[in-house]
Amino acid sequence: MSNGNFGFEANFYQQLMSEVGVKPKRMLVIGCGAGVEVAHLADATGSIVVGIDLEVDPRWKKPNVLLLRADAQKLPFRDGAFDCVYCYHVLEHVPQPPKAIAEARRMLPEAGAGYFGTPNKTRFVGYIGGRATTWEKIVWNLIDWGRRLQGRWSNEQGAHAGFSRGELTKLLSASFERVESVDLPYYLGKYPKLAGFWRAMFQMGLARFVAPSVYFRTRCRPDAASPR
Repeated sequence: MSNGNFGFEANFYQQLMSEVGVKPKRMLVIGCGAGVEVAHLADATGSIVVGIDLEVDPRWKKPNVLLLRADAQKLPFRDGAFDCVYCYHVLEHVPQPPKAIAEARRMLPEAGAGYFGTPNKTRFVGYIGGRATTWEKIVWNLIDWGRRLQGRWSNEQGAHAGFSRGELTKLLSASFERVESVDLPYYLGKYPKLAGFWRAMFQMGLARFVAPSVYFRTRCRPDAASPR
């Protein structure tokens, strides 16, 4: 994913939060990687952003950003420490996704909101729009289909399978009161020249095979006022 794509993700997230009246002062990014996306999120939201991952670069510096080494399944923060959470393509790598989601919920006040995205397990083709070369995407998709044919198409067996929309809905609903798919606005925003195609795919129910990933906005309490 290019820096431009990181910028889209950050702006889309800011839009999702503003739609439900969340103006974050402190946000948590679960699975921050090298920190590039965290920087874009800090710029887009104007908030203090804490990013956690199993490995981070302690030398990485940017105003209003802090990267910490931590496990998503056992976060080292008090309850309600953040206004919102961002968890993008992380849960498929976590040994116990329900535990990580419960921890994400614990980080939020009643007026908090979250954003979760994973690969779509029922997709035909994946890695669209990513940073890899075309050849790398072809190879990865061939590997994925090989795992499907061998019956090893699961996160637990090391595949980058992700979750179906139904599976992720169920996981998130165990911790959050409101779970809302934002797939269509995501794809319309990311691929504006293909807006007609995406609308048709969703209207015909084919998005579950075509969309490479699934995305959700979550609320701790649907009718909550804006946090702090």
